[in-house]
Amino acid sequence: MTGPLRLLAVTAHPDDELGCAGTLRRAADEGQSVGIVDLTAGELSTRGTPELRAAERDHASELLGVAVRIGLGLPDTGLDAGPEQCEALVDALRELRPRIVLAPYPQDRHPDHAAAGRTARAAFFLAAAHRYGSGDPHRPAALYHYLVHEPFVPTFVVDVTPVWERSIGAIEAYQSQFGQAGGSDVTPLQGARFRAVLESRATWFGAMIGVERGEPFWSAGPIGVDEPPDRAGGDAYRMFV
Repeated sequence: MTGPLRLLAVTAHPDDELGCAGTLRRAADEGQSVGIVDLTAGELSTRGTPELRAAERDHASELLGVAVRIGLGLPDTGLDAGPEQCEALVDALRELRPRIVLAPYPQDRHPDHAAAGRTARAAFFLAAAHRYGSGDPHRPAALYHYLVHEPFVPTFVVDVTPVWERSIGAIEAYQSQFGQAGGSDVTPLQGARFRAVLESRATWFGAMIGVERGEPFWSAGPIGVDEPPDRAGGDAYRMFV
């Protein structure tokens, strides 16, 4: 399947969608078409094999309701937001024609995540340039960045409470990375501790908007609205007025 898509998540590696899994699952539940572009296959991961990682990716995609997922085959640990890598993502944006692009926060501590965020920003702009590359130009309406490691003050938070268990289940499909499969080498991502971190983070950002679970996003500029938005959450606890 090719576009157009409502939401397209750009990841540095399969499993990075942990920062926007709930948003993807919620959009899919609402009948919106969602997709993922993996810049790399995560082939240099400490645990697992490329074949196992691919099977986990496919399972996670099914659980998230992803309509299309493609890999660009860029080098793991070698993302640099250079011209060739930007052009590869431009080609994907022109093929899938998403309305909204989601990408890692460009100041994430992992070099590949940060580079993926920068690549997405460049490709977002260049995909609309008529004399750049090949294919029909396409300019998505918006680019928002999601949290993987590096915290930020969110521009907005999506309520993912209704889909939380299913979205966290999709992340746990990556057993080679977050579970017990994939080899004897132990990393800090193994076991219940990592799930507890994700739950605590979702609770923290949910409390910002008065809901049980939330996913934060950052925009490089202001977001236009037709009128001042209502505050949601009723009598639920909110960390801000």
